[in-house]
Amino acid sequence: MKKSEIIIAGIVILSSFFIFLYIKNNSRAVGACYSSDGINIEKAKKIAGLFGGSSGIILKDGTILLGGLDFLNREGIEDKETGFKLRGVGFLISKDGWNFSRFKLGITNLNRDIIAYGDPTIIQLPNGDYRMYFTEKTTEQYMPDILMSAYSKDGYNYRFEGKITGESNMNLTAVDFTAFYEKNTKKYYIYTRSDNFDEAEVLESEDGRHFAKRFKIKIPFGFQFSIINEKDYYVAYGRHIPSDNKPDSNLRYPVKAISKDGLHWERTKEQPIGPWQRNRTYCDTYAVFKLFDGYYFY
Repeated sequence: MKKSEIIIAGIVILSSFFIFLYIKNNSRAVGACYSSDGINIEKAKKIAGLFGGSSGIILKDGTILLGGLDFLNREGIEDKETGFKLRGVGFLISKDGWNFSRFKLGITNLNRDIIAYGDPTIIQLPNGDYRMYFTEKTTEQYMPDILMSAYSKDGYNYRFEGKITGESNMNLTAVDFTAFYEKNTKKYYIYTRSDNFDEAEVLESEDGRHFAKRFKIKIPFGFQFSIINEKDYYVAYGRHIPSDNKPDSNLRYPVKAISKDGLHWERTKEQPIGPWQRNRTYCDTYAVFKLFDGYYFY
C-alpha cells in the first residue's frame, strides 16, 4: 500500500471514530421508569439506544408509540409513491410499555426530502384521528425552522399536510415542543421553549393547522413535559428547573403539576420521588402515560 493510501485510510478511520463519538455524545439511551401511583418511582430500564428525546402517544388499538430522532438510522421514513423521505425521525412501539422495538410509519404526499429538526410529536384529534407535528431543519442561513404537520386515520400511516400557517409576522418556529388539544375551549396549544426556564411560549389554534396567537405562560417545570387528561383536570409531568437547587446538576427529576385549562399550572403537594442519589436513576418526562397498572415515564 502506498504512503498516500495509508494516510487516506487513516483519515477515514479517524473520521469514522469522531462521527461515532459525536453520535454517542449527542444522542441518548431511552429509558422507561415505572410508578404504580405516579409518585414513587419503583423501577427503571433502558429500552432503546442512540435515540433522541421521545414524545409519545397511546393509539386507539392500545399500542404505545414513541417518536424521536433516530441516530441509528438517519434515513427516516420514505414516501413509497414519490421516493422522497422525512429524514431523521424514528419510532418505537410497545404493547406493554416495557418492551419496545423500532417501527417504520408510513407517509405519503411528500414533495421533496425533508430533514426533521427536533422530535416528531403526535396528538389525537377530537374525531379520533391523529396529527403529527415536526420541525423542518432548513439548510439556508438565517431561514427559520418551521413547523409542519401530517394527518393520519389510524396513527400508523400519515399524509403530509405541509407548513402550518399563522398570522402575518407571527413566529411559527418550535423545537422540543409539547402539543395538546384542550377539550373545554376546543383549542390546540403548542408549547415551546422561552428565554426563561419557568416560562413557555404557546401557539394557539382552533383547527390545529392555522395558529392565530403566540403568548407566554408561567410553568413550574422544565421542557419537555407530558400532559395526562384526568377528565376534570390535567396532570403534567416535566423536569425540575435550575431554581429548584437540587443537589445534582442533572435536571431529570420529574415534577408533577395540575391544571384546569392547560395554561395555568400549579405543582402538587406530593412530588415524584425515587433513588436519585443511590444509583442515579433519573426519569425523563418526554412522554408519560397512565396505564391500567400505573404510570410509565419515557
